[in-house]
Amino acid sequence: MFSFRTRRPTYERDRVGAIERFDERDNLFAREDLFRYFDDASEARAGYHETHPEHREYDERTAACPGLGRFGGRHEWAHTVPFGFCRDIASERFVDGEPASHRVELSPEEASQRVKQHALSLGADLIGTGPLNQEWVHSYVGRSFGDADGFEPWGRPVDLSHHPHAIAMGFRMDNDLVHAAPEFPTLVATALAYAVSAWVSVRLAAYIRTLGYSARAHHVYNYRVLAVPVAVDCGLGELSRAGFLLTREFGLGVRLGAVTTDLPLVHDGPVDIGVQSFCERCEICAENCPSGSIPFGAKTEHNGILKWKLNEESCFIYWHAVGTDCSVCMSTCPWTKPRTWLHRVVSLAASVKGPHQSLLVAGAKLFYGKPGPPPRERATGMESLRPTRIGFHMRALAVSLVILAVLGVWAGLGAAGGDTAAGRLAAIGWFTAVGYALWLAWTLLGVAVVWTFGAEGERRASWMSAAFFGGVSAAAAWLLVRASAFPGF
Repeated sequence: MFSFRTRRPTYERDRVGAIERFDERDNLFAREDLFRYFDDASEARAGYHETHPEHREYDERTAACPGLGRFGGRHEWAHTVPFGFCRDIASERFVDGEPASHRVELSPEEASQRVKQHALSLGADLIGTGPLNQEWVHSYVGRSFGDADGFEPWGRPVDLSHHPHAIAMGFRMDNDLVHAAPEFPTLVATALAYAVSAWVSVRLAAYIRTLGYSARAHHVYNYRVLAVPVAVDCGLGELSRAGFLLTREFGLGVRLGAVTTDLPLVHDGPVDIGVQSFCERCEICAENCPSGSIPFGAKTEHNGILKWKLNEESCFIYWHAVGTDCSVCMSTCPWTKPRTWLHRVVSLAASVKGPHQSLLVAGAKLFYGKPGPPPRERATGMESLRPTRIGFHMRALAVSLVILAVLGVWAGLGAAGGDTAAGRLAAIGWFTAVGYALWLAWTLLGVAVVWTFGAEGERRASWMSAAFFGGVSAAAAWLLVRASAFPGF
């Protein structure tokens, strides 16, 4: 099994100065909440804009915009219900609590195994453990739903110094829904993934507390940490050009939940899956970003780290314009593909740094092209409200391998049996026999690749791969015939 573990997270190479803890009150959702839940005379709203007058005009503009999900029509429930569920289990009594009085003594190895098994059984797709770097803990509370009952009040200092460990979890977004971006179905993909992440995070934290240890869940409506760098420290992936976590398994199509705790854990360690060098060569997300929020070119310094800095304000205002969370960057990223055998192999190649990554970028542009125009009906694709299932790709590979094995046995029996077509084929010599075997393997691989793209609904990629594999196969067949590889047929 390939291992991409590294001693230090890749962002450490880009650290150029001190990092200040992020004030959640500066979060765009928290700034929008000032208008949604606080009145004009409230200390929260007036005090914030007195301290940050540069944000007032933008915040007033976004507050006057219509909300997300307004184009869902009869399907609007598909996003409001999951997000409503996240809100229902976001208060402190769900995300935190007192641990059991009796502490179960566990080794770090056993504790790590238990929490991972429990999280996966609840619905997590990815899970990793690591240190809770206090740099990634919010400095002040920014999202309190207007200081609603059960929530920590707006502006309260955040203290998680008693939690030295973090558990980060990734939740796959439905691929079919994401690729409807920027239309309504992509918002449903987000809502469904966040609902599962909220449920799993809350239940995992509760489980740890039953063992007698302190644990706090962090999910979409009650994060007290920056989820992406915590996930990087726990080895789920790396920070991408688009500003989101990029995982080898699901690309950008993943949502995050976390649990912080004092339960002793074995840290998995960060990974280096080649994202930094790949994103340097690839600007597909920036080229396709409708709002121009994703930067081109080299990294720039932000809060002590060299990174590709997303323009959150232009991104957020576009969300309001289109009525969804856009997700075009996710859908166009070469890593965000179904988990077929083909994309697993390609993701392994992409994870190794080198000039071949430029070829993979060029191949992605050639095979997938630019995304087409959005569908006329904004709820198109809503017939797929379940995780994507693609079965044909494994059938294609299996059928091709069976055909190859049968023909191999046929040739072998012919060699033993003498005067048959297979026998004459086996008698032509090792060199030409190997050439024929390679030609056959290439042809069957092409069938499997074309079949896989077809099962994904990627017509352009299917036709392009058919032309490529078919052209090479036809040329090789012509050379074999010219070399008299098939005498007597």
